[in-house]
Amino acid sequence: MNLSEIVGNNIRFHRTKQNISQEQLAEYSNLHPSYIGQLERGKKKPTIDTLYKISLGLKVPLTTILGGIDELDDTNESYPYKCFLLVNEQTAQNQIALYEILRNALSIK
Repeated sequence: MNLSEIVGNNIRFHRTKQNISQEQLAEYSNLHPSYIGQLERGKKKPTIDTLYKISLGLKVPLTTILGGIDELDDTNESYPYKCFLLVNEQTAQNQIALYEILRNALSIK
C-alpha cells in the first residue's frame, strides 16, 4: 500500500463514519466529487492545501487525514503493520466488525 492509498483510506473511513457522501464532502471541501473518489482510491496525489480543505470538510484535524503514515514503511514486517494493512483495506463497516471481534477476543483470558 502506498502513501496515496493510506491517505485515501483515511479520507474514506472518516467520510463514511460520518455518513457523508462523496458529493457532500466535495461540496464541503470545494472540490469535485469525482476527485474525492480518485483520492479515496489512491489514484491522485493531493496537495497539502487539498488535504486541508478535506480536513475542514470532514471537521477533523489534518493530522487525522495523515494518520498512520509516519509509522508505515514497506520494509516493516511487524504483525501490527500487517494487521493494519489487512484492516485498512476493508470497508468501514468491516473495519468496525473486525474491531469488535478483536476487542472481544482480547478480553478472553
